[in-house]
Amino acid sequence: MSDVTRVKFNDREINLEGGVITIGRATDNTISFADDSNVSRYHAEIEERGGGYWIIDLNSSNGTTVNGEKLTGERPLDPGDKVVFGGTSELEVLGSDAAGAGESQTAVPALDIGAAETDAINLESPEQADLPSTGVATQAAAVSEGSKNLLLVAGIVCVVALLCVAGGAAAIYFGRGSKCEAKAVITKPEPGDTIANPTEIEVDAKDTGCVAKAIFTIDGTEIASADSEPYTATIDPSEFPDLADGLDHALEIVLLDENGQQIGQPSPVQLAFETRAVDKPEPTPEIVKNTNQQPGSNGKTANLTMLDVQQMSGNLVKQFRGQFVYNLSNRQFLQELQKRAGEYAVEGFFDRAATYRDVINVAYVREQNLDAPLGFILAMSRSKFVPNKQGENEGLWQMSSAFAAGNGYNGPCGQETLSDASQNCAAKVSAIYMKALVYGVFDGDPVYSAAAFGKSPQEAAAWKASLPANRSDVWNVIKTAPEREQLIKFFAAGIVAENPARFGLKKDRQLDELYKVTM
Repeated sequence: MSDVTRVKFNDREINLEGGVITIGRATDNTISFADDSNVSRYHAEIEERGGGYWIIDLNSSNGTTVNGEKLTGERPLDPGDKVVFGGTSELEVLGSDAAGAGESQTAVPALDIGAAETDAINLESPEQADLPSTGVATQAAAVSEGSKNLLLVAGIVCVVALLCVAGGAAAIYFGRGSKCEAKAVITKPEPGDTIANPTEIEVDAKDTGCVAKAIFTIDGTEIASADSEPYTATIDPSEFPDLADGLDHALEIVLLDENGQQIGQPSPVQLAFETRAVDKPEPTPEIVKNTNQQPGSNGKTANLTMLDVQQMSGNLVKQFRGQFVYNLSNRQFLQELQKRAGEYAVEGFFDRAATYRDVINVAYVREQNLDAPLGFILAMSRSKFVPNKQGENEGLWQMSSAFAAGNGYNGPCGQETLSDASQNCAAKVSAIYMKALVYGVFDGDPVYSAAAFGKSPQEAAAWKASLPANRSDVWNVIKTAPEREQLIKFFAAGIVAENPARFGLKKDRQLDELYKVTM
């Protein structure tokens, strides 16, 4: 069993107590290097496995090293390991023999102030363990037993000085945490929205009698505040031209009590910003345009920005039930969509799909109670509605007869096969299979079910068990190539099928005309 018990960074230490520790620039990470632009927003994770801890790089832009060696994928951690994120931010892995080592330093979070004073100033309370580092520490010095009182006075002066000078973009909260139980959740804008015009922030707040102030932040920087209900503010994207980068940014509301202490932990809302009307440095072509045309592309995909692709993807998932929230702002995800969309931007898909309208609607909606778009978009992604046999796979959903028979999905087919012209058998088989994934494995989630297409339900369940509980950040959660391929094909096919005119397909209509009557 590993002797790893804690990690140290920026003169702070936190205990590892199982589960997953997230690391990155975004302030909603467990360990946040908010001021280091070399660190990706969601850079890496430390995960507990069988009593040991593993470091996992989440396809970060600038990489991760362990003891100077480049980390590819993941590896176990040992006491004494030095982990560097993006080449600049460092974390040290400590073992049980290092317990208390950090307390011998005189950095503010480790002042030895004695039991009597702990209730007055507790700088190591659990509430403070997740606060972002301020980069401020007192000069290290040896402290003798006889000088503790002097150090206590000096420590209090340092704390007061910090509170006086810390302002503007950041705030520091000391103490045991507020006893106020107020809660506030941002209800508008919604996760995944793109802010292109001035937008009012709407908040659902409860038990606010003990709240003295509410602060709104974007990526940890204060943008507005409110002293009373209704807590609201307006986001004007013209004030944030640097945020129009195609990436997601965290909007939060932070509640403070009358003592200036933070109440609870905020829940970030991930947003994208569009400020094309604002004068700002010319964006690079890789952010705004994709000039890599795929076979069959008509060239129209080169005129679509990543924000266009993100908006179309967001509209696509809104067609599904379940109110699942997905972060679709990842730059690499959007770039891959731009590349693959051209593969599906070929005229004639609507007429081909219309041939199978009834058999798909009956099999997916009437018989299996699945979301109407699922069968159509899957067929578009896997065959473009051309059911020719390719190797062992056949039919609109490109499944093999061996897979269908081996899992017992071909019972309703009788003498029909997956290649029959009617595609009745193929529709029934694929619908039964997708129901097993959607409801039997992924709790109603169509996106992860589409990414798992081709796995047996048992294999899909094992894959799901390897994923974190919070699966909203699909691109960073789905790290393996086969599942990413399925994910990209599903979204690329879906955005083309639902936006044919945007891709220059003048003779095709939106695919939902074939199933919206059933929705």
